[in-house]
Amino acid sequence: MNINHLIEFVYLAETLSFKRTADYFYVSRSVISRHLATLEDVLGVKLFERGNRSVQLTEAGKVFYREAQTVLRVYSNAVDRTREAGRATSRTVRIGYLKNAARPVIIQFVRYMHHNHPEVQLDLTCMEYSELRRAMEEGSVDIALAVNVDPSISRNYRSTAIYTDRFYAVMSKDHPLASRVEGVDIGELPEEKLLLPDSFMFAGLSELIDELVNAKMQVTAREYYRDIDMLYLKVQAEGFIAFSSSLNNAMFGDSLAIVPVTGVDSSFTVSAFYGDNLSGDAFKACRKGFESCREVMTTTGEDANEAPIGFTLSTFD
Repeated sequence: MNINHLIEFVYLAETLSFKRTADYFYVSRSVISRHLATLEDVLGVKLFERGNRSVQLTEAGKVFYREAQTVLRVYSNAVDRTREAGRATSRTVRIGYLKNAARPVIIQFVRYMHHNHPEVQLDLTCMEYSELRRAMEEGSVDIALAVNVDPSISRNYRSTAIYTDRFYAVMSKDHPLASRVEGVDIGELPEEKLLLPDSFMFAGLSELIDELVNAKMQVTAREYYRDIDMLYLKVQAEGFIAFSSSLNNAMFGDSLAIVPVTGVDSSFTVSAFYGDNLSGDAFKACRKGFESCREVMTTTGEDANEAPIGFTLSTFD
């Protein structure tokens, strides 16, 4: 299968115009049609329905469009990595990170790398949890900075544990439990309306919180959120209780009540996970960088007493 034909197909699928596609690639429409026919012959299915004045993807075409995007992304990464390998003086490391988990780490890490390893170029991309996990599996990132809760990541990749955080109960200020500054026991929540992370958008994290909730009770009133704005609105307006880490809590400011959860271990670790393709001096430099972040955060937590819990750090590979 010709990679250029695949690139043309994706462009055609997005524009649904043979003329625009032909113009973009500086060829005739008949050339695009011929290349498309070759693809359809290889696949054994029709990818487009062509009318007098319209072009539409078939169901098979829609599936192939999604898969072709993945193939082209992997192909592009392979080209970039191959070119980087041929440069003796520079190496680009692609880092995907969860915004809130990375917040206390990323600036320290970038500063360390800039001062100590300027030959390593950092390509940083903020991602949702499910997107970051997929990027690691596809090899489109070299490092994932994420919560250490997903077995598909934590068991399969080398890692450096950086800091430990924990979950708090988040609720509106007029909620009956909002005044419990000393904490609310997890066993007191079975009658409450709980708002939990969607298992598709927050794989791993969802399982962790489900285990936390089900450790002491069976909850019947629960809903799921797919983004932080939905969490905020449903907690504020509909009386739900959600769970949020101490680092996430800062985004709520003074608008919500943040109450410690007792009666269960609600801690988790944020780690840097290294992809299989990251090796050599670049790997060693990044690992040292994250170890430096860990040391800084440990000192801050112990000396300044700023952390809601101590930065208890687990061992790393």
